Amino acid sequence: MKFSQKKFIGFSKEKQIKTLLEFIREIEQSWSNKGTRVDLLKELRKCLNYLNNNLADKIEMDLSIRDFHKIVIPFEQKYGKNLKDNDFLILDQDGSQQVIEKIPLFFILDNLRSSFNVGSIFRTAECLSVKKIFLCGYTATPENEKVRKTAMGTDNKVEWGRFEKTESAIKLLKDKNITIYALETTTNAKSIFDIFFKKPCALVLGNEALGISKEILKLADEIVSIPVSGWKNSLNVGVSCAVCGYEIKRQWERVVD
Repeated sequence: MKFSQKKFIGFSKEKQIKTLLEFIREIEQSWSNKGTRVDLLKELRKCLNYLNNNLADKIEMDLSIRDFHKIVIPFEQKYGKNLKDNDFLILDQDGSQQVIEKIPLFFILDNLRSSFNVGSIFRTAECLSVKKIFLCGYTATPENEKVRKTAMGTDNKVEWGRFEKTESAIKLLKDKNITIYALETTTNAKSIFDIFFKKPCALVLGNEALGISKEILKLADEIVSIPVSGWKNSLNVGVSCAVCGYEIKRQWERVVD
C-alpha cells in the first residue's frame, strides 16, 4: 500500500484510521520478512506524518516487535475493533512440537451457544491431545467460520463428532465403559482437586448461561466443579475446560499404568 499525501489527506477520517490499522496488521504479519517490514514501516510513518501525528517520530526501522507493539497498540485499542487471537497471532512456531499419542479423554459440549468458546475448546483439546470432541445440540461445529477462526487450525487436528442429543453421546461412551464427569457448580459437586479422574473418561461442559440440565447431570457418573474464591461463582466454559482438562492430564501423568 502506497499513498501520496494528496490522496491520503483526501480520505475521510474513518478511512484514514482504517488504512493505518491495515498497515499495523500487515506489518505484524510480515514481521519475519525484514524487507517487506521496513517498506511497510516507512509507509506507515509517511502516512502518520501526513496527519502530523506524533507517533511518526517513534517509528524506526530497527524496532523490535515488542517496541512496535508499545507504539501502535494504544492507537489500535482507541480506534480499532476488539481483536481476537486469530486477528494477530503469528503462527510460525506452530507444528514445531512432535505430535504425541492421544490421551483417553473426551469432551462433550452440551448446547454451547458461543462459537468462540467452541473454537477455544478445540485449541485446548489439541494442546492436551484429547481423543475426541462431541458437539451436541446446537453447539456449533467447525463448519462455522467463527469456530474455525478461533480454533486456528486445530479443528483439523482433533477428531470430532456431532449429535442431535447430548444423551446419545453419553450413551455411546458409557457403552464403552468410559466414565462420565459433568463439570458443573452444584451443592453436591466434588472439587476436581479432591478426586482422581478414572481413565478413560469424558467431561461434559454445559451451556454458558444455563449450565448442564438436570437430565444430563443424572446421566453423569460424577459431578465435579472448580473451586473459586471470588465474587463470581464460575469461570468461562472455555477456561473451565482448560483448567479441568489439564488437571486430569496432570493426574494421569503421575500414575504409571
